[in-house]
Amino acid sequence: MLCHRHPSSIGPGAGRVAAAGGARRRALAVLSTLAALAALAPPARAAEPTREERAAAVALFDEGRALMAAGKHAEACPKLAESHAIDPGIGTLFNLSDCHERIGRTATAWIGFRDVAAAALSAGQTERERVARARAAALEPRLSRLQIVVPPEAAIAGMELTRDGVPVGRALWGTAVPLDPGEHRVAAVAPGHKPWEAKVAIDKPGVVSVTVPALESAPASSSGAGAAPKAAVAPPAEPPATDAPPPQGGSIRKPIGMIGVGLGVVGIGVSTALGFMARSTFDEATEGGHCDKAGNCVDQTGLDLRDDAVRTGNIGTVVFIAGAVLAAGGAILWITAPSAPPAGAASARGRGLAGGAPWSARVGLGPGSVWIEGKL
Repeated sequence: MLCHRHPSSIGPGAGRVAAAGGARRRALAVLSTLAALAALAPPARAAEPTREERAAAVALFDEGRALMAAGKHAEACPKLAESHAIDPGIGTLFNLSDCHERIGRTATAWIGFRDVAAAALSAGQTERERVARARAAALEPRLSRLQIVVPPEAAIAGMELTRDGVPVGRALWGTAVPLDPGEHRVAAVAPGHKPWEAKVAIDKPGVVSVTVPALESAPASSSGAGAAPKAAVAPPAEPPATDAPPPQGGSIRKPIGMIGVGLGVVGIGVSTALGFMARSTFDEATEGGHCDKAGNCVDQTGLDLRDDAVRTGNIGTVVFIAGAVLAAGGAILWITAPSAPPAGAASARGRGLAGGAPWSARVGLGPGSVWIEGKL
């Protein structure tokens, strides 16, 4: 069993050596600006855990390890799972997979060890990769698999299958999928047919097959003389006529376009700063003799610096794309916005945004923030 909270092991978040601290501190100056931009668009990746969240992850991991040492694996697994959910780490996932194996969740443990091996390979941790692959290989003969068979005569157009409530695509029909031992529910539905469901118990290694039968046709709904007449549907009332012209969109599209262009310029600027930061971090690794210019590193310090450089560069790429999209979309809105109506028309319809009232907007970047100001 692998414990990763020791300084020489990997804990939640995979741990960082002191030499990589400088690169991480430089990234903090830009991350506050990125947080403000992230509030305006869906994030490309999950946010880094806060200090309090990391502390909670460590506490959960330590408690889970203590429960495992006491043989209370059923209680330990939820603790380790929550720790990994808060602050994912290779070592946490290894211990969680080990815990799942001990409580009989063989399929969950198997895929967990495979994920650990892939992450360890990416991080250059060859020994941990070797151990994880060996654990996964040892579990394969013990796996229980469920195969859902749909004969040609039962494959109705529009049929949908689910396994334990999860959709099963047609590519998976007939494929033996590893599952944890226990009871599983298979269901099938199709338009114009009665639904079908079966419960399948898996309690030993090997393949268990379940065949979906031809679904029965559902009875057609009656619409004879006994059926209640349909209520007459009145046509929708026409809106009252008005002499006022419809509101024009130019007065709101222009300021939105200005804001989009401003945010796009800010995003492009931030991405440029991140690019310089990534280059600086990589130069630090090469100039210190930890890595060569091809990215091959000779020690853990070089690996950490290289990973920080790659991570910062990836964030910069995402921010640049978002900034470019915002700038392009804002420019299109700005250019294609209709001209504002005459002042007389605005006074006749009121002074709201839709009525053509003058609008002004400004966008700016401050320390750790992005600000937008608009005036009527």
